[in-house]
Amino acid sequence: MTHFRNTLVLFLLAIQVFAQTTSLPRSSTPEAEDVSSQAIINFLDAAAKTNHEFHSIMILRHGKVVAEGWWNPYRADLKHTLYSVSKSFTATAVGFAVAENKLSVEDKVISFFPEDAPVEISPYLADLRIKHLLSMSVGQATDPTGDVNREENWVRKFLSIPIAYEPGTKFLYNSAATYTLSAIVQKVTGQRIADYLKPRLFDPLGITGIDWETDAKGINTGGWGLRLKTEDMAKFGQLFLQKGQWQGKQILPATWIEEASTAKIDQDPAAPQVKKDSSDWLQGYCYQMWRSRHNSYRADGAFGQYILVLPEHDAVIAVTSESSSMQNELNLVWKYILSAFSKEKLSANAKKAKELKARLAALALPLPAGKTNAAQEAAVTGKTFGIISSDRRLESFRLDFRNGVCQLTLNTDSATHAFQFTPGKWEKAETDKFGPYLVARAKHNRVGLSPFKIAESYRWADDKTLELTLRYIESPHTETIRCTFDGEYASLDFENSFNKSIALHLKGVEKKPVANAPKLIIRGDDMGFSHSANEALIKSYRQGIETSIEVIVPSPWFPETVKILNRNPRVDVGLHFAITSEWDNVKWRPLTDCPSLRNADGYFYPMIFKNRNYPGQAVVDNPWKLEDIEKELRAQIVMARKYIPQVSHISGHMMSTAFTPEVKALAQRLAKEYNLPMVDVDAEKTLAISYTGFDMRNKTTEQRIRAFIDMLDKLEAGKTYVFVEHPGIDNDELRAIYHIGYEDVAQGRQDVTTIFTSEKVKEAIIRKGIALVSYEDVLSAKK
Repeated sequence: MTHFRNTLVLFLLAIQVFAQTTSLPRSSTPEAEDVSSQAIINFLDAAAKTNHEFHSIMILRHGKVVAEGWWNPYRADLKHTLYSVSKSFTATAVGFAVAENKLSVEDKVISFFPEDAPVEISPYLADLRIKHLLSMSVGQATDPTGDVNREENWVRKFLSIPIAYEPGTKFLYNSAATYTLSAIVQKVTGQRIADYLKPRLFDPLGITGIDWETDAKGINTGGWGLRLKTEDMAKFGQLFLQKGQWQGKQILPATWIEEASTAKIDQDPAAPQVKKDSSDWLQGYCYQMWRSRHNSYRADGAFGQYILVLPEHDAVIAVTSESSSMQNELNLVWKYILSAFSKEKLSANAKKAKELKARLAALALPLPAGKTNAAQEAAVTGKTFGIISSDRRLESFRLDFRNGVCQLTLNTDSATHAFQFTPGKWEKAETDKFGPYLVARAKHNRVGLSPFKIAESYRWADDKTLELTLRYIESPHTETIRCTFDGEYASLDFENSFNKSIALHLKGVEKKPVANAPKLIIRGDDMGFSHSANEALIKSYRQGIETSIEVIVPSPWFPETVKILNRNPRVDVGLHFAITSEWDNVKWRPLTDCPSLRNADGYFYPMIFKNRNYPGQAVVDNPWKLEDIEKELRAQIVMARKYIPQVSHISGHMMSTAFTPEVKALAQRLAKEYNLPMVDVDAEKTLAISYTGFDMRNKTTEQRIRAFIDMLDKLEAGKTYVFVEHPGIDNDELRAIYHIGYEDVAQGRQDVTTIFTSEKVKEAIIRKGIALVSYEDVLSAKK
C-alpha cells in the first residue's frame, strides 16, 4: 500500500511537472508584470462598442500570461482557424530545414521540381529562390493562388504562371508561394510540415491536437489551413520573443529568428510617409511575417487572427476574431493594450485585477434575442419544404419544434445535416456540413477535418421569420439562416461574412409524402459537342432537375467537358457512344483507325440510317465493319474512364448501340466486360426504365413548360422513367450549328435548358411527389 501511495504521488508530481512544462506560466495579477488591469478593462469596453467580433485574447509579459479570455461560445480548449498565421509556421519549418542543412534560402525553386517545371523556363523562373517565396517577392503580376489551388497539381500550376518582375524586387501577397515552401520542405524531409514540426516545434512547446489542411497530393497547404489553440499561438510568439529558446533549450536558431522577423521588402515604396505611419501593412514584410508599428512584428491571418510580438515591451499578444476591418482592430490594440505595458514598476491593484479577472471570465458574444412564436412553430413543425430555386446545393429542409428545441434538417443530393437550435442559449454540437470559409473553392479544402464544432441558437425576428444562428466555433465564421414562411411556401436565406450583400436565397414549397412515388431520370445528352452544350448541361444539373449527363468522348469540346465534370464529381455521367458527327459546321473523328466508320475526309459519317438530305453519307450506306465498331467502342470506354471517374453507364448516340442485332449484341457484351450497363439497349426489360416525353414541336417556351408538367401526370406510381433531351444556350455558337432538317437547334435546345431550370417545373415535381433519380441511383439499387 505504501508502495502504491508513493507511486501515485510520483505520478501526480509527473502530471504537475508536465502541466508546468506544457502550459504557459500565469502571473498572479497583471500589475505583478507591470501591466495595467484598468487599461485592459478599457480595451474590453472599447471592443464591446465596435463591430469587431473578438473570440479570444491572450496577453503575455515577461513570459507570463497576464490576461486571457474567450468570448462564449468560444473556449480555451478549442482550436481556431488561423488562415495566414499558418504562413509563419511554414516559414519556421523552412528555418528548421535550413538549420539541418537540408536546404538554403538561396536554393533555386525549380531545382526541387524538375518534373513539374514548364518546358520553357524563363530567366526569372530560373532565378526564383526560396528567399523570394519567403518574402512574397516572386514577381508574378497578380496573386495566382486562386488559379493554383483549383488544379490537381498545385506546384506545376504555380511554376507555369509567368513571372513579370525580377524576383526580389516587387512585393505581392502570394499564398501559393507559401504552399510551394511547404512542398519544398516535404520534398527534402519526406514529411508533411505538420509532421516535420511535431518533434521540433509542437512537442517542445506542448502544442497538441493541431490539424492542417492538405492538397490532393497530401502536401500541407502552407499558406493557410492550420488550426490550433490561442495559447499555442501565444507560445509561438513567445518562442520568437525569446530568440528561439524554450525552457532553457535553443529550439530554433536565434539567427533564424532574427532573419525571419526583419523586413526584407517594402510593400509600397511609393506610399507617402503619412500613409505608412498609419498602416500596419506598410512597415515591411519579413519571412512570412509582417513588420508592425511600434517596432513590433506579427503573424497575421484573415478576419483578425494575430500573434503580435513586441520586443520593446517584452510582450506577446494573441488574438482570434472575425473582423471586416483588421487595421481598425489593430488600432484598438495599440490604443489600449500598448498603453497597459508600463516601463515603471506598478503597484498592486487587487481591486482592478479582480474586476479584470471577472470581466474576462464573463466574456460572451451576444445571444440572438427575440420573441416566442408558439403558433407559427406549431404550424410548421414536421413539414418538409422542397427547394424550387435554381440552386442544387440544397434539395429540401424540414423543421421540428419539440421541448424548446428547433431541429433543422437540411437535405442535399448526397448528405443530410441535422441541427438543434435553442432560444436564449448556445446549443453545442458537431456537424459535417462545411461552413463559410475563405478558401472554400480550393480543391480538397477541409477534407478530413470534420466534424466541425458548432454552437446554435434561434429567435423569431417577427411573426413570419425564424432566425437561426450557426456559429462554427473552431473558425472565425458564423452562418445566419433566416426562414420566412408564407402559406405553403418557405424561403431560406443563408448569410455570412462572404455574402452579406448578396445572401444565398432559396425558395421552397411544402413537400407532402407520396406513397410509392414514381421515379424520374432527367437525362441531358451530347456533352462535348459544343461549348454552349457544356455550359447548358452543367447549368441544368447545378441549377435544375437534370440528374444524368451523357458525354460524347471524341467530340471537339471533350477536354473542357473533363474539366467541368471534375469540378462536379457528384453528377452521374454516361458514355454517349458516338459513331456519327451529324452537324454541318462542326465535325469530329473516331479515336481509332477504323476506316469503315470514316468518310473521305476522315470524319464520322453524319448519320447512321439513310437520310435523303445526306445521300450516301450514312453508316448503313457504307460497308461498315463490326470489328471497327468494337475497336472504337472500347477506345471510347477507356478514354471516358481515364478522365471521368464517375462514369456509370453507356448510352448510344443516334442509336449507335443498337442499329442492328449484331451491334446490339456487341454493345451488351462489352457492357458486361467493362461493368458499365448499357442503358439504351432493352432498358425497360433489363433495368425496368421506361421512356417518357412529349411533343415539343410548334410550341412556345411557356407551352413547352406546360407540356412537360402535364407529362408528369402520366407517370405511374412505383415505376421508373427517363426523359431524354439536349440542353443548349441560344447564342451565336449554337446558331451556327445545324444539319439539314434540323435548323432551329439553338432555340429548341435553349428551351430544354429553360425547362430543366424552371421553378414551375421544380414545383410541379415536388407537389406531385416525383422522386428525381440518376442512372447511378437506379443501378446501385439493383446491385
